[in-house]
Amino acid sequence: MEYKLKAMKREETGKGAARKARARGEIPAVMYGRGSEPTSLTVMKDDMNEVLGSKAGANVLLDLQVIDGKQKDNHLVMIKEMQKHPLKEKLLHVDFLKVARDTKVTMKVPIALKGEEDSVGLKAGGALQHNLWEVEVECLPTEVPDRLYVDILEAAIGDHRSVADLEVPESVTILTEPDDVILTILAPRLAEEEGVAEEEAAEAKEEVASAEEAPPAEGGEE
Repeated sequence: MEYKLKAMKREETGKGAARKARARGEIPAVMYGRGSEPTSLTVMKDDMNEVLGSKAGANVLLDLQVIDGKQKDNHLVMIKEMQKHPLKEKLLHVDFLKVARDTKVTMKVPIALKGEEDSVGLKAGGALQHNLWEVEVECLPTEVPDRLYVDILEAAIGDHRSVADLEVPESVTILTEPDDVILTILAPRLAEEEGVAEEEAAEAKEEVASAEEAPPAEGGEE
């Protein structure tokens, strides 16, 4: 499904201008691709959240109307990348990629689980260790899946699922290595050790993020 989104062309760039835009409820963005120069934009935060809340999520196909004074131009785009705050999950910046309906694109697609509630390994007391949350795919813009599924119903303790185990439509080509491990069902003792390590890593990340909370110097695009 295709969604409509409005964007305003912006002349001011840099971190100071980006902070001012966010304070107004706008999200800084850049549109690029198909041989054109990058265009600096802003989109309304509420509009962007509505788009991301759609069924397609971040892989939604957008009819982006760019407003520059009295001039309005429409472009077919997809979200190529989003920058978020490392702790608050607040959207900070969006990259839009111009696409054509008949030309394949490469995009990142999130991985979802099937059979988790009745998984053999989880029912036996095992715990999931996630290694990979998304894969890179190639397909037409109109055929980018919102997610790809991996079935863990029959996964026992000690089993793993790799990229090769994903359920993939024929129209989609997976570019990520097929042997890359998506997840493993850990034994309870190993899961507890892994949880401690993840907690320590999260605390270290929070300390780094807190140290970076001070207002950055002016200049430079985020």
